[in-house]
Amino acid sequence: MHSTTKEKIAKSAGRISAATLVSRLLGIARDSTFAAFFGTTYLADAFNMAFLIPNFLRRIFGEGMLNASYVPVYTHYLHKEGKESAADLAVKTLSVMAVILTVVTVLGVVFAEPIVKAYAYGWRHDPKAFDLTVKLTRVLFPYLFFIGLEVLAAGTLNSLGYFAVPAFAPAFLNIALIATAFTFMQLGRGSGESMITLFSVGAIIGGALQFLVQLPLLLKTGHKLMFKPDFKHAGVRWVARLMVPSLFGFAVAQINMLVDSFLATFLPEGSVTALRLGNRIAIQPLGIFAIAITTAALPTLSTHAAKDDRTKLVDDFAFSMRLILAFLIPCTVGMIVLAKPIVRVLFERGQFTAARSTPLTVQALVYYTVGLFAYGGVKATVQAFYSLKDTMTPTKIAIASVVLNVILNLILMGPFGVAGLAVATSIASIATFILLNMILKRRLGDIHGRSIWSASGKIMAASAAMGIVMYALARALAPGAHGLAGELLQLCVAGAAGFGAFLAVAFALKAGEVMFILGIISRKLGYGRAQSGDQG
Repeated sequence: MHSTTKEKIAKSAGRISAATLVSRLLGIARDSTFAAFFGTTYLADAFNMAFLIPNFLRRIFGEGMLNASYVPVYTHYLHKEGKESAADLAVKTLSVMAVILTVVTVLGVVFAEPIVKAYAYGWRHDPKAFDLTVKLTRVLFPYLFFIGLEVLAAGTLNSLGYFAVPAFAPAFLNIALIATAFTFMQLGRGSGESMITLFSVGAIIGGALQFLVQLPLLLKTGHKLMFKPDFKHAGVRWVARLMVPSLFGFAVAQINMLVDSFLATFLPEGSVTALRLGNRIAIQPLGIFAIAITTAALPTLSTHAAKDDRTKLVDDFAFSMRLILAFLIPCTVGMIVLAKPIVRVLFERGQFTAARSTPLTVQALVYYTVGLFAYGGVKATVQAFYSLKDTMTPTKIAIASVVLNVILNLILMGPFGVAGLAVATSIASIATFILLNMILKRRLGDIHGRSIWSASGKIMAASAAMGIVMYALARALAPGAHGLAGELLQLCVAGAAGFGAFLAVAFALKAGEVMFILGIISRKLGYGRAQSGDQG
């Protein structure tokens, strides 16, 4: 049923994934460059802690609250009031957010020291790490201003059906950071602290470019770049009403990461950076696939909700969930099995050492990856609530999730260190996923849970076969995997063979979503027609 909207979601997600993949590959290159320069030293820890706060607020103001509240309201105006009213809402919301972001940015710069004292409490007796974190926080806070506007522009373009440019925009942050690393740092090598400060300047440049690159398309669609803040506009007030409760709800993953990083300041040097790098690798499939699908689906779900068409809303929600799990379950298995060669290939050079940096980062990667399917599932389920303009339910569950994460962190960090912090976040995310879906089912009735479980069972079977093949080949090739070339060969051979095993079992079991995606690809290339992935 509704194959047209399913194919629309899948194709839009494909465009987002392709653009995001480029950005993520550049992000990996950025992290590899960063690791080579700074390893898991206090310099790296200070930068990651300093960037954590503006990045955390960016996700709340940007990807969280604005997408949760702005996209459904903009879509409503677009369909009910017309393009001019929607464009007027966009200009006024952008102006209001510019005012708010300016205030928050100034406060962040002025009060950097007490802010750092609050979230890096473990470093209060380490002036070297503490003072540098305060300095870098002041440098990095303006990133929030540009990136907040960038996400609102992206939400507007997504609502109009433009996905590729907004998805590619984050690549400019990575380009700016890599360029900074290889120009400023190489041309003027100074102290480690001056180098990490210049790297931070690159983040500000990248944030500005992310916004500016979307302006031509935004202007082309009839929107104007004007400063017209109107706090009394009905649409702006509607966005605000939806935004406030979603503050906590959408930010749960970022809050959990903030808690993890805070507690990591009580662990040995390098723990903060190991957690960040492990988390960065673990969420790559989330950014490439799951967020692409949920971003593509939200305007469609919001349209169904605006038309009060619950049947199509549930059908497309279930389809999005099945697609997400079809991607994330095999990614989970693959990254757990190949965690060590992945970390060695990406980071093990320069200041990132095999003796200390690799084991810490592998632990973080493995245990964050355990919850990967839940991270994606939560995003899909939350989007369904947001399309119904319900931001309160995810907020309540998010509060419970953060409390659970803190309790588990305190229990597990003592005996297990970095691994304990990562697995606590995964367990909390799995609990959130289960609770949200239980509530959504009670709210909407049938959410095609049987089709989701059936599809997931087939994907798990195919993923198990993939994991066995990967593990066997990785072990067999390990004795000859010396140097970057040998490690890369081990990773590629084991990964390719495992993926082949996954496809073979998926085809044998007739896994609908895998066949659907391959059908779209084959039709795009001119080979046949797409298969329907609707099992609902």
